[in-house]
Amino acid sequence: MALAGSCWLLAGFAEGQSFNVLHTFSGAEGQADGGNPSSLLLASNGQFYGTCVNQGLKGWGDIYHITAAGTLTPVYSFTNAPAPYDGTTPYAALAQGTNGLLYGMAQAGGSNGVGTIFDLKTNGSFSSPYSFSRVKGPKETNSDGMGPFCALALNTNNGNFYGTAESGGANGYGTVFQVTHQGKMTVLYAFSNLLDGGSPQAPLMLFTNGCLYGTAAGGGSNGFGTVFQISAVNAVKPIYSFTNGLDGAEPQGILVNGRDGFLYGTCSAGGSNGTGSIYKITTNGVLTALYSFGAATQYPGTGGVQNQYNADGINPKDLVLGSDGSFYGVAFYGGPNGSGSVYQYSQSAGFNLLYGFSYSGGEPNSDGANPLSLAQHTNGNFYGTAYTGGSNGFGAFFTIGLPPSITTQPANQSIAMNGAAAFQVASPNSQSCQWQFNGADLPNATNNNLTIASAHMADAGWYQAVLSNLNGVTLSAAASLNLTNVAASIVSGAGAVQYADGQFSIVLTNLTGQDAVIIEASSNLIQWTPICTNPPGFGTAQFFDSAAGSFSRRYYRVATR
Repeated sequence: MALAGSCWLLAGFAEGQSFNVLHTFSGAEGQADGGNPSSLLLASNGQFYGTCVNQGLKGWGDIYHITAAGTLTPVYSFTNAPAPYDGTTPYAALAQGTNGLLYGMAQAGGSNGVGTIFDLKTNGSFSSPYSFSRVKGPKETNSDGMGPFCALALNTNNGNFYGTAESGGANGYGTVFQVTHQGKMTVLYAFSNLLDGGSPQAPLMLFTNGCLYGTAAGGGSNGFGTVFQISAVNAVKPIYSFTNGLDGAEPQGILVNGRDGFLYGTCSAGGSNGTGSIYKITTNGVLTALYSFGAATQYPGTGGVQNQYNADGINPKDLVLGSDGSFYGVAFYGGPNGSGSVYQYSQSAGFNLLYGFSYSGGEPNSDGANPLSLAQHTNGNFYGTAYTGGSNGFGAFFTIGLPPSITTQPANQSIAMNGAAAFQVASPNSQSCQWQFNGADLPNATNNNLTIASAHMADAGWYQAVLSNLNGVTLSAAASLNLTNVAASIVSGAGAVQYADGQFSIVLTNLTGQDAVIIEASSNLIQWTPICTNPPGFGTAQFFDSAAGSFSRRYYRVATR
């Protein structure tokens, strides 16, 4: 790819996806929508809530909610003023408590200038119950941490939150803490930047074993970050130290619990090309490198990672587990146009680039640049924020539509003749459904549930749903309808029974998916020997007996098992 110094590239996306910008942030002081949107929260009311790090009505960042259609409503604007000390630069994503309130952290401001913890109702009623403590000394230490960078993690068992501060604390390298709804802070651990790690930049994850798991971007035995565990007694144990090899370096993404019981995450650097990696790890620290992002090329006449491009992305952020079992994520830099990407990853299908943001070179563009987050709506589509770019250069809210994902596959049915059968398929983002029988469309079968009230022999076979939306078509698994009490038989009509060149052939019929079909042979009608077992099938099947020429007479019968 040859590029001139100020060349602009068009955005592109993989076939089967649709990308749309729903809102462009103004970034102007005095405007309610602010600039540089951070990560999104899908709240229980079905709307997204997010923060803008800069600008806004008061000039210090704001909180907004936005619908899936892109209608934005301001909720709160930060003032960075006392009474109350609300804070400034709210980079961390919001979290929702068991009481329905939204909770978040401001990276700066508050009574000591190093950040706050706040809560608010969805109507904008704001409270800031905690300010991080004053920093002292050249190592910038304090009692609880400073510069909180990422979202709080809810403990649904007691309604409290767990969080991390990127710096500060007793050693100056960040903390892990617990905070109640009322703002009571308990520091659980202060990082040393040694074997335990330092500078945690990702939210914590509460696993089913009752332990917390997280990542530290620095420190560890190799100096490239750690994965750590916090037990019920608040003891931090590093379970893996990154090497800056295939495993990666500088983990900044949250750990996600996969359906297979592994934890999945990303590294912002390292991998085989130094541009980041995807990995999985067990709860006792056995790590498997899954994917290395591609080698990067510098735009001519420029410098810095923000002016590099590659095939898939640079500096991947948090993964999201989709309803289809795949992982989805964004890369902040890189991609085919250098301004970040959206991708899909699964161990079975590998890496799939969904969208590459257009190159802006730090200027406004049509679609945004530097994507920071993804969240899946109940409609099945993904929504996200681009931190910069857009028509004003201060970020965008976008959606990327996917072909239908299937959350419930149709299951095989085994019933008696004249019994009832029901097939079901579930998808959060399909717009139409068409059932097929043995590959042909069934008339008037366009609901997600297909019922056969009284099954006959002609109904035995394979059923499959074809789901579609504006982004493509997805086929469900094929499910069988088996009739268990139908006897298979041998066709006796003209041409059905043949003998030639020592080979005898017969045609079986009434195959309805019943158990395995056994063909037995006899020369005296008394002693019968199984000579062939066919797996379950449908309709008719032809059987050849190549040994028939060795017998002066031979009889055949068919049975099911």
